[in-house]
Amino acid sequence: MKKTMELNKSTVPQPITTIYRLHMFIHSIIMVALIYYRVSNLFKFENILSFQALAWVLITFGEFSFILKWFFGQGTRWRPVERDVFPENITCKDSDLPPIDVMVFTANPKKEPIVDVMNTVISAMALDYPTDKLAVYLADDGGCPLSLYAMEEACVFAKLWLPFCRKYGIKTRCPKAFFSPLGDDDRVLKNDDFDAEMKEIKLKYEVFQQNVERAGESGKINGNVVPDRASFIKVINDRKTESEKSADDLTKMPLLVYVSRERRFNRLHHFKGGSANALLRVSGIMSNAPYILVLDCDFFCHDPISARKAMCFHLDPKLSSDLAYVQFPQVFYNVSKSDIYDVKIRQAYKTIWHGMDGIQGPVLSGTGYFLKRKALYTSPGVKEEYLSSPEKHFGRSKKFLASLEEKNGYVKAEKVISEDIVEEAKTLATCAYEDGTHWGQEASHIYLFIIGYSYDCHLESTFTGYLLHCKGWRSTYLYPDRPSFLGCAPVDMQGFSSQLIKWVAALTQAGLSHLNPITYGLRSRMKTLQCMCYAYLIYFTLYSWGMVLYASIPSIGLLFGFQVYPEVHDPWFAVYVIAFISTILENMSESIPEGGSFKSWWMEYRALMMMGVSAIWLGGLKAILDKIIGTEGEKLYLSDKAIDKEKLKKYEKGKFDFQGIGILAVPLIAFSLLNLVGFIVGANHVFITMNYAGVLGQLLVSSFFVFVVVTVVIDVVSFLKVS
Repeated sequence: MKKTMELNKSTVPQPITTIYRLHMFIHSIIMVALIYYRVSNLFKFENILSFQALAWVLITFGEFSFILKWFFGQGTRWRPVERDVFPENITCKDSDLPPIDVMVFTANPKKEPIVDVMNTVISAMALDYPTDKLAVYLADDGGCPLSLYAMEEACVFAKLWLPFCRKYGIKTRCPKAFFSPLGDDDRVLKNDDFDAEMKEIKLKYEVFQQNVERAGESGKINGNVVPDRASFIKVINDRKTESEKSADDLTKMPLLVYVSRERRFNRLHHFKGGSANALLRVSGIMSNAPYILVLDCDFFCHDPISARKAMCFHLDPKLSSDLAYVQFPQVFYNVSKSDIYDVKIRQAYKTIWHGMDGIQGPVLSGTGYFLKRKALYTSPGVKEEYLSSPEKHFGRSKKFLASLEEKNGYVKAEKVISEDIVEEAKTLATCAYEDGTHWGQEASHIYLFIIGYSYDCHLESTFTGYLLHCKGWRSTYLYPDRPSFLGCAPVDMQGFSSQLIKWVAALTQAGLSHLNPITYGLRSRMKTLQCMCYAYLIYFTLYSWGMVLYASIPSIGLLFGFQVYPEVHDPWFAVYVIAFISTILENMSESIPEGGSFKSWWMEYRALMMMGVSAIWLGGLKAILDKIIGTEGEKLYLSDKAIDKEKLKKYEKGKFDFQGIGILAVPLIAFSLLNLVGFIVGANHVFITMNYAGVLGQLLVSSFFVFVVVTVVIDVVSFLKVS
C-alpha cells in the first residue's frame, strides 16, 4: 500500500510548553495570595470611606485588572503549536487545484499611495498559481478615478512583468520590492539576457510609476475620493480574451477587475466590512472561487508559492472539513533594529497566534489570509443550511443565489464575463441591495446565520474570525521562514498610537456588546480556552486600567503620606517582589527566545508601558464613553500609510517622534511628572526620617515608572530643540 505523503505537520515546542504550564501553576498561587491580601486588609480600615481606604480599593482594582488579564492570557500559553508545510507533496495537477479570488482593499489615495497599491495588485497577479484559477479584484472604496487609471496602467506593465518573473523564477514578485534591497538575491546576474531584460523592465516600471504620479499631480485625472457615487465595475483583463491571444503559459494573465461600490451620504456603508461583502457578491457571479486571499493595499505578496502553502491545509482531508482559513503573520519590511514603538507586535505573531493555533486557531488578522468562501455563509458539517430561505439572507439576485449552490461552483476561465454579468454586479454593489437581508448582521441566536463579514465591529476581520470560531470553524497559522506577505509599518508615535486607539476601541466595543466572548462565546461552539484567548485580546484594555492606577496611586500615597504596599519586614512584601519577578520573567520568555534580545525586550516592554497609560487607555475609555453616549460605530479614521522620509530617519535612529500626538501627550506627561514628584517627596521623607520600611514599595514602583519614561523624556527634549 502506497504511503500518502503529508502536506503539513504540527509540533508542540518543548520544553517551553512544560515550563509555561509550570509557571502558570506557581504564578496562579501568587495571584490568589495577592487577592487575599488586598481583600482581607480592606476590612481593617477604621473608616472605610477614608481617602486611604479609597486608594486601597483603587490599587486593588488595578491589581485585579492585571490578574484577570493574565488569567485570560494563559489560554494562549497552554498548548502552542508550530506548523510546517510541504507544497511539493501536493499530488493533484495544477489544473485540479482549487481556484482563488484575491481581494485587495483600498480607500483613500491620499493616505494609501496609489503606486504602492498597484504594487500589491501586481504581486497578487504574479502568484505562482495556475492563471486560469486566479482572479484579482481591487475594491476601491474611495471611488477614485486615478485608482482606475493606475490599475489599467498596472495591467499593461504586468504583461511584461509576469513573463519576466516566470521565465527567471523570480521570488520577489512585487516590482517595488524587487528593485529595492529586498530583491538583492533575485537580482543576482543569471546571464546576459537576464541583465538586459531586467534593465528594460526597470525602465518600464519607472515609466508606469511616472505616468501614475504625473496623472495625479497634473490634475488631469481626479485623484480625490468621491464620497457620493454610483457603483462602478470594470473588467481590466479577461482570462478568456488572454487565452485566445496566446497559449503560452508565461504570458497568461489572471482575471483583473476594478470594483467601486455605491456610497451615499444618507446610507450606512460599514467601512471595510461593507466593501468586503459587496466584493463577495460581485466576485460570486464573476469567478466564485471557493477560496479567497484577502490583502490590505499596503501588504504585497512576497512569496509566490504562498497560495500553494495555504492549500497544504485546505487540501488536507484531516483538516479541510471544518477549516475556515489559513492565517499568515503580518511582517513589516521597514522595522528598525530598535523598534522603539514595537510596531512588529512580536507578542501577537510569535506567541499568541501560535498559542491559539493549538486550540481552535488564530485570529483573522485583516490581511494575509486564505479564507474558505463557504465559511462566511454557513457552519461546518451543516450542508447548505443557507439555502433554506436564500432571498431572506442573501438578497434577490438570481445569479448570486445560483452561485451559492455547490453544483454550480467556480466560473471557469473559458467563460467570457458578459455585459449582463457586469450590470448585475453593479446591482450587487449598491447600497439598497442589502436592505432586508442579513449581510453583516446576526440573523438568529443559534450561531448559524451571520452572513459575510460582520458589521458589529470596526475590526471586521478580527470579529468575523471570532464569529467563525463561534460557529465551530477552525483556523491554522503558518509562520514561514520567508515572509509570505510584507507590509509597511507606521514609523512615528502619532501613526502607531492612532492605529492602536482604533484597535483597542473597536475590541472594547465588541467586549461590551452581547456578542462578547464571556456571555456569547462560552454558549457557542467555541472551546473554553479559545474564549479565554479572545477575552485576553478583546479586554486588553484591562492592562491599561491597571497601569493607570499603578502610575498614579502609589505616587499620590507618597505625596499625602499613606502606604498602599506592605512594609519591607512584612512577609507579604516578599510576595510582591516574587510576583514582579515572575511577571518580568514571563514577559521575557515570550520575547527573547523568539529571535529577540534583552534590548529588544526592553524596547517592547517600555513601549507597552507608554501605550498602556496613553493609547490603550484612551482607546478603552473612548469605547466606554461611546457606549454610554450611544455614538459607537459612527466614525472610523483611516491609518496613513504614506511614509514621511524625515520621520523614517528618526525611527531608524531609535529617536521618538512625538509630532502630532495631541491628547496622547497629556497622560504621558501627567503621569511622568506625578511619579517624578512623588519619588522626590518620598525619597526626601526617607532621608529625613531614615525610615524606609513603609514607603519602599511605593518608591520602587514610582522609580521604575520614572526610569521607563526618563529616556523618552530625553527624546522629547531633543525633539523640541530640533523643532
